[in-house]
Amino acid sequence: MNMNMLRAHLMHALSRAGWAGAVGAALLAFVAALQFGAVAPLQEELGTLESERDTLAERVSQGVTVVSPREQVDRFDATLVAHARIPAVLAELSEGARRNALSLARVESRESQPLGAGYGRQEYVFPLRGSYPSLRAWLAEISKVSPSVVIEDVIMRREDISRGEVEVTVRLAILTRDAS
Repeated sequence: MNMNMLRAHLMHALSRAGWAGAVGAALLAFVAALQFGAVAPLQEELGTLESERDTLAERVSQGVTVVSPREQVDRFDATLVAHARIPAVLAELSEGARRNALSLARVESRESQPLGAGYGRQEYVFPLRGSYPSLRAWLAEISKVSPSVVIEDVIMRREDISRGEVEVTVRLAILTRDAS
């Protein structure tokens, strides 16, 4: 059967079924749309989550220990920079910029934000000039200095596209803890 003939048979069957048949056909179309639009993606996500659950259950059965919330907080605290170490971290960041052939005239400090409970956040602005590959290398090194140094913003300017040098303003935050 060709498509026109099938359509004609369907229209004839709907006209004979009356309004109840039309409502039934509309409900059938709605259910099909719901199945393919909502249920199928959710079933796929359920399959992924069940797979992750099975993987985690296997790890637990192999003796992998689950870290308690207290241990997670202690690990987090260990990654933070002690407030007294900030000058050393800034010196390390500046030395890394110099090592990567980036010109750094000064480092601007922004207002610190005490976060409470012995935690703080210091913000610094690094105006730099150099090549794009040098900038990328320096940005990659930042996490090696300390995981508590966070890149918040990178603004690049290039006067002329043919020049290899870019002017960059990098805004960093250093998450701190009081020495205890």
